[in-house]
Amino acid sequence: MSDQSVEWSDLPEELVDEVASRLFSKVELLRSRSLCKTWRSAFSIHKRYPKRQNRNPGRVLSRYSSYTKPCRLSPAAFFRVFLSSCRNKGWLIKTQDVSDSETRKKLLHPLSRVPVDSSSHQTLDLLKYTVSEIHQSYNVYRYYDFSNKLTSNVFARVVLVDNLVFGVNDKKEIWWCNNEEGNKNDKNNVWTRVSDKDAEYFSDIIVHKGQIYALDVNGAIWWISLSELKIFQYGPSTPIDYYEYDDCKDKRLIEYCGELCIIHRFRKKFRVRRVDVERTVGFKVYKMDMELVEWVEVKSLGDNAFVMATDSCLAVLARDYYGCLENAIYFTEGKVVKNVNYVFKLGDGSVTKSVKTSSESCFRMFYPPFV
Repeated sequence: MSDQSVEWSDLPEELVDEVASRLFSKVELLRSRSLCKTWRSAFSIHKRYPKRQNRNPGRVLSRYSSYTKPCRLSPAAFFRVFLSSCRNKGWLIKTQDVSDSETRKKLLHPLSRVPVDSSSHQTLDLLKYTVSEIHQSYNVYRYYDFSNKLTSNVFARVVLVDNLVFGVNDKKEIWWCNNEEGNKNDKNNVWTRVSDKDAEYFSDIIVHKGQIYALDVNGAIWWISLSELKIFQYGPSTPIDYYEYDDCKDKRLIEYCGELCIIHRFRKKFRVRRVDVERTVGFKVYKMDMELVEWVEVKSLGDNAFVMATDSCLAVLARDYYGCLENAIYFTEGKVVKNVNYVFKLGDGSVTKSVKTSSESCFRMFYPPFV
C-alpha cells in the first residue's frame, strides 16, 4: 500500500461535494473552510449542495385509503447538540421543518412529536453550539378535506428508502407507496398493502443497512424485498415469557451495535381513583444468536441507553449526554403528555417518572439551555 498522502484539494470533486453535503448548516461549512487553506479552496460557499439543502424535505404523497386529499410525508431529525467549547457532554433535540424551506425549524419533544413550548423564543447560536445529526424519523399526515391544514398522522411508524414510503397503520398493517415527484397525482400510484399468509399484522418497521425489516405481532422479523415488494420471514419469533404481566402489545425494532434487536414493553393494569389505567412496568431486549439461530435476552446495554420515541427508536452512548443513564430505556406512555418522560433501568427493573424534567438530572439530556 502506498504511503503517499493526498491533499484535500486533489480529491475528486464529487467526493468533496459528498463531504460538504453532509454538513448540517452553512455555519458548519464556514467552520470547515476555516481549518486550513486546502479545505477553504475545496469547499465553496457559493456552490449549492442539493443533498444538504433538500436532504429531508416534506413531500406530498398519494391519498391513502378513503381519504380524498393527498397525504404528506413529514420528516424529523434527532441531533446531538453540545457547546463548541465543551464537546464531552451534550443534549438530544428533535427538529422539524416549519415549511419546505430548511431556514426555519421548530423544536419537538425528542420522545414524541409534540412541539416544545418555548417562552424565551431564543435562537440556536451555531457559533456557540455544534449540532450533529444522528437519526431520522418520519410521519405521514393527511390533509383536511376542505383546507390545506394537516390533521392526525396516518401511520404509527414510517420509513423511507429511496422513493418508497412504508408505514404501519393503527390496524397493524403495512402499506407502501411511491413518493417520486410527479407520481402523486397518478391514479395508478396508490398505497398498496404488504402481507403474507403467515403474517398479516405488524408492530414495527425499520431500515437496517439499506434493507427494510418488519416485526410482526408475534415477535418475528420479516424482510421486505424492494425489488419484488414482497415480504419473507427472516427469523423465528421471540420468546413469549410475559406471564406475570397483563400484556405485551408493544414490540419495537432497534439497531444496536450494528445488529437488529427487539424490545418488548410490558404493561400492567392498575386502579387509580376508581379508574382502570395501564402503565408500563418493564422491558426486555432480545438479539439473535447467529450460531444457535434463536433469540437471547440482552441483560445489559453496557454504557448505552435506548431512546424509545413514538415514531422511532435509537441507541445513544450515555456518556455523550448530560444526565443520561447507562443501561436504561427512555420512553413515554401511549397518550403523550407534554414534559412527561420515563426511564426504565434494566439493572434493577425500576421506572422513574419526571414531569418537571429540568429538575431531574437523569432527564437533563432532553432540556438544553436554549429551550
